[in-house]
Amino acid sequence: MFGWEPKIKPFKPETFISTVRWRLTKDTGYKVTFGYITKAKRRLLKLDKSHHNDAFVIAGGEYQTRCEALNLLQIRRNKRSMAQFYDAKYLDIRDKKPKSGTELFSGRSKRNKNLNSENLRAYRGHKLLKGQRRVKKLRYRYQPHDEVEFEGAVFEVVGMQNQGTGVKLKNSPGIKNKVVKISAVKLLKK
Repeated sequence: MFGWEPKIKPFKPETFISTVRWRLTKDTGYKVTFGYITKAKRRLLKLDKSHHNDAFVIAGGEYQTRCEALNLLQIRRNKRSMAQFYDAKYLDIRDKKPKSGTELFSGRSKRNKNLNSENLRAYRGHKLLKGQRRVKKLRYRYQPHDEVEFEGAVFEVVGMQNQGTGVKLKNSPGIKNKVVKISAVKLLKK
């Protein structure tokens, strides 16, 4: 049918960058290396795979003293999604375990596509939890990746909970992502 044929991606950008690469190699005189060579040298030096270790090996480094790598994390000013959707939970009648609505659905999200998998809606028992949409209404004091002090230890913030009254801390000893009162933490680094 007209207009339903698959769109074929052109290879113009790939061809262009390939041409530029070989032109730069020829004009500037730098040496070309390949991944398998870098990997072999890195394994010989017993280094982990990372950008700074690969750069060290490519530059011809062997046993020189090295400085600590600087890792920068780019963080958005605000969360891009203002609303988050949490799926409904149903009881799976086959194994009597709770499962989300997406786990027990027909596999068909567009009406112009045929069913290409088993329709699992038939296995939905009674609804355990209603699906919900949570809308973020304001920017909270603590943002993800902030460093805070709690009970003399330094933790990374995962996020806020309960309309900004609780701070979720990353991997508190023995507890994964512990939630504490906002008054119990002190900001160290934004």
